Amino acid sequence: VARARASLAAPADDGARFALLADNGIDWAIGSLALHESRAPNVPLPQWFTNTQLRQVLDQAGVDVVLTDDPARGLALDPAFTLAGVLPASGLMRLRRASSDARRPSLPRGTTKVTFTSGSTGTPKGVCLSAAALEAVAASLAEVTRPLGVRRHLSLLPLATLLEDVASLLAAPRAGACSVLPPLRETGVGFGGLDVPALLGCIARHQPESMILVPELLRVLVAAAARGWRAPDSLRFIAVGGAAVAASLLERAAALGLPVYEGYGLSECGSVVALNAPGAERRGSAGRVLPHARV
Repeated sequence: VARARASLAAPADDGARFALLADNGIDWAIGSLALHESRAPNVPLPQWFTNTQLRQVLDQAGVDVVLTDDPARGLALDPAFTLAGVLPASGLMRLRRASSDARRPSLPRGTTKVTFTSGSTGTPKGVCLSAAALEAVAASLAEVTRPLGVRRHLSLLPLATLLEDVASLLAAPRAGACSVLPPLRETGVGFGGLDVPALLGCIARHQPESMILVPELLRVLVAAAARGWRAPDSLRFIAVGGAAVAASLLERAAALGLPVYEGYGLSECGSVVALNAPGAERRGSAGRVLPHARV
C-alpha cells in the first residue's frame, strides 16, 4: 500500500480524481487503501453497472484516472483513455484521460470517496464522503465487534459496495482481524446470478468468523441449513443489512445455529449507523446506534 500511495503522489497525479474498476481481491485492497491514505478522490465503479452507466459516473465525478484489472473494458468507456502504466504493488492498470477543469464538476472540500448508489429511486447518484467520516464508521464497527474476538472476516459482497469496503478494509484491521478477499467467481456472488454451491463451498473452505450478508443471501443460507448444510463452527458474527429483514427469518437463522445480527446504514452517512450485537440485540429493530453517530 505504501508503494502504491507513493506513486499517487507523483506530479502527474496532482489533483487527479480516480476510479476503481476491479474484482474483489488484494489488488482492489491495495488500490482502495492507497487512495484512501493519499486522500485522493476515489470513485468505486460497480462491475454490474452497464457501460453507459459507468460513462455517466465517470463524467459526473470528473474522473481522470481509472485503476482497473480489466483495461479492455476501461478503454471502451472513453476513447480519450490511454494506458499509463501499472499501479505499483498491484496488477491494476492505470488508464488516464485529459480533463478540462472548466467542465469538471466541483466536489465538497475533503471528499475522498464518491460512492454511487441507486438508493430508493433506482436512479444512480453519487454520495461524497470524507476520509474522516469513513474512519469514524470503521472505528465504531471495530469497537462494537472487538469483544467477539474475530480474527478472520470473509468478504462476500463486492468491494464496490460501500458497506463491504468499509468493513473489510478499514474496520476489520482496526479490530485485529484479517480480511479474506476471494474473487467473486469463488464466492458465487456474481452479477448474472447467484451460484449457491460456490457460495456454500467458499464459506466452508475459508472457515470465517464473521461475514456480511444481504437478506437474499441469508435466505439462501437458511434454506441450505434447513436441508442439512452445516455452517462452519468458526462463525461468530453474521451481519445482515441492505434491506429490512423479517423477524421470522432471523428466528429461523438463530434456530439453525447461524449467529445473525441485523444492522442499518445508508451511503449518505458513510454506511452503518446502527447494529445489533451479542448482548445488545432486539430482533425486528436495526440495533443500537453506533458510538460515533447521533440520531
